[in-house]
Formats: sequence, structure tokens, C-alpha cells
Amino acid sequence: MRMKNCPYCKAPGNFYFKIFSRTYNWCSGCDLIYKESQDSYDKVVAHYRDDYFSRYSADQMSGERDRLFGRILDLIEKKKDTGRLLDIGAGCGFLLAAAQKRGWEVKGIEPSRQSVEVAQRQYGFDVFNGTLQEYDENGEFDVITFVNVLDHSVEPWKEVSKAKLLLKSNGVLFLRFPNGLFHSYLFKVSKKLSIERSIARFLVFHEYCFTPKFVRRLLSDHGFADVVVYNASLSGGSLIHRLRRLHGLPQGIEAMEKLTDLISGGRILWGPSLELIARKK
Repeated sequence: MRMKNCPYCKAPGNFYFKIFSRTYNWCSGCDLIYKESQDSYDKVVAHYRDDYFSRYSADQMSGERDRLFGRILDLIEKKKDTGRLLDIGAGCGFLLAAAQKRGWEVKGIEPSRQSVEVAQRQYGFDVFNGTLQEYDENGEFDVITFVNVLDHSVEPWKEVSKAKLLLKSNGVLFLRFPNGLFHSYLFKVSKKLSIERSIARFLVFHEYCFTPKFVRRLLSDHGFADVVVYNASLSGGSLIHRLRRLHGLPQGIEAMEKLTDLISGGRILWGPSLELIARKK
């Protein structure tokens, strides 16, 4: 389906950039960057249910994201004592395993059949095989996490709305997502320098590219308060392997992020990924 107007606020969209066969528009109303021609909900779900594990499970299984999960839990535990945690897009259950070791009662939702089998076989976790929209179990959670998941969704605002229903009052929502400003700006600069084919493999563009302005509005519109957005450290996996070939670039990026946070008090959000904490009103 082609969308000229913004799928969230319905304001007119403006052409922003084209990468390979995908065209992305930018909304001047809410600052959302969105793919103009979107796949159907069923097609997207089928991809993550049937194909995602075989193509991307190596990143999960490598163990290189263990440090990332520890940092995420450190951030969450500054806002919330241990309780019930639900991870959306739980994969093979590695975040759940890290949380359980810290005393959290954990559950997960994951569309990939193979990933659910690994989580159940390796940890015995109760992971629902499906999507958040299909999840109809009772229960309220103290924390809900979306780690590099929400920008893959066809309608991420519906995911946020459903998450709010599952959160307890004053419950915490955690999001991690690629910084749309960083990736789109770097691509546009690389195109002017005619090096976009070399740079594109380091960039991340899914159904949407989220900006700090958009996610703050999205969370505010859906009844969340105390929204704080942070520069995030690099996640690990295949991207890190590619960046390591550039001799110290990952360490340089992380050092610059920390320095920027220190100087700006967290107001300058320029890193490849962002993390967000918000509280349900």
C-alpha cells in the first residue's frame, strides 16, 4: 500500500530519500520517517514467523549482546524494582534469561517459531508464539520492553496502545530503536559523496525511522509520562563485526556518545541507536 500522507498523524508527507527500491517520506507534522510503500500486516508477520530465525539468529546466539541486555536492565532498575517483565520480540530469550537471574518474573512474546523453540528448550521460558496484537492472556506487568522491535511493526502505535493496557499503573515502558536522524542523515551525506553503496550496509531502515520528536509525541499521545530518551551503546552482532574492520570505529562512536551525553546533559541525541524510558500515567 502506498502512503503519501503520514500513517500516524495524516499530515502530508514529503519525499526524504530513496535507498535501493525503497522510498521514505518525512512527516512535517509529527517528524515520522516512513516507508512510502508498506507491506501488509500478514506479510510482515509471516516474514518474522518463518524466515527471520534462519537469516538473523547468529546475532542472537553469539552472546555478544549479553552486555547490552545488562545495560538495559541497569537502566530499567533505576526506575523500577524487580517485578513482572514482558519482552516483546523476545527472540531466543536471552534478555529474559538475564532478567530472571536478577529476580524478575519474566514472560515473552515472539513470532518466530524457531526462536520460541530455543527459548523453551534452553531456558524453559513461557514465550507466547505470536504477536502482541494476538496476545490475550490476563495479567499486568511492571515493565514491558521492545528491544529493536517497534520500528519493524506495520502500526507501531497499536503496539504501544496494547502495551499500555498490559502495564500496571506507573509501570515502565522501555524502547530501543535505530535513530532515524542518524541513519538517514548519514545516508544522504554518503550519497552526495557517491559512497552510499559502501555506507548503506552499516545503516538500518525498516518500516519506519523513529526520531526523538516522534517517539516523544507517540508516547505522550498514548498516556505515558516522564519520557526520557538516551543515546544508546552499540548493540553487538553482525554490525559490530563490520564496524571493527574500520579499526576502532565502534569504540570511537561509543566514546563520542558518552562525551556528548556528559557535555549536553543528554540533550543531544546523535548516536546510531536510542533508548527510551517512560511511565504509564
